[in-house]
Amino acid sequence: MSRQVVGQLVDRWLNDPEFRKQVRQDPEGAIQASGLVLSPEEWTAVRSLDWKLSDEELKTRANNVG
Repeated sequence: MSRQVVGQLVDRWLNDPEFRKQVRQDPEGAIQASGLVLSPEEWTAVRSLDWKLSDEELKTRANNVG
């Protein structure tokens, strides 16, 4: 993932409880609805994340991608 997209995704995750809830239920749908534009490689990375991890674990993993 590009650092910019990761930053936007993590920022939204941390600061928007409703977005976090939506992502946990439907990651692809929530991210698409958010307006973030991801490349095919970024979508692969999103699909590889375990969205059931704690917020801190997800932040760490997302920041280590890309």
